[in-house]
Amino acid sequence: MSIREEIPENQLIELLQGGDVEAFDTLYYRYFKIISDNILRITKDYTASEDILQEVFVSLWEKRYTLKQDQPLANWLFVVSYNKSMNYLRNRMKEQLKTASIEKQHNDNGGLEQDWQLTEAQLLLLESAIEQLPPQRKRVFVQCKLQGKSYAEVAENLQISKYTVKEHIVKANEFIRDYIHMNPGNLAAIAFPVVFLTMW
Repeated sequence: MSIREEIPENQLIELLQGGDVEAFDTLYYRYFKIISDNILRITKDYTASEDILQEVFVSLWEKRYTLKQDQPLANWLFVVSYNKSMNYLRNRMKEQLKTASIEKQHNDNGGLEQDWQLTEAQLLLLESAIEQLPPQRKRVFVQCKLQGKSYAEVAENLQISKYTVKEHIVKANEFIRDYIHMNPGNLAAIAFPVVFLTMW
């Protein structure tokens, strides 16, 4: 393996597009740390971050012919890593919603509805509501509800009290419930997001 740090990026991209593996290795070692840190900052999951990082650079190799030599590669890598990280969080949210719904159905009905299926509309509606939260409240909500962190962990991460974390969660739940019910075009999609909120 030869790492050619002295070669300008546009030349490395040209070599990469020609199938040069050493150029790929050079770009990987030039950018993997900052891209990895960015992914981890979004997902807060070391294992998932490693997997996503590999996916990003696999995409770089597979889509090398679409790269533009006059544009910074870092921009491309950050966009791809962000999109893949958000896809991971969406899938995690979907699993959280599914688990919460199944548990609620089991408690209420003594059994499971075999034909339950989370719809894309439900997920998009909940995502839209979360995006409307104030920044700090959104951070608290995401860490508690989607990343599964305890109030104590979130309080330490954000340098706030556990009481403040709880207050943010209560207000976030109230806002999201109201947001969901104020979207009449999505009434068919509200059931499971509301269940999700009531599980905490």
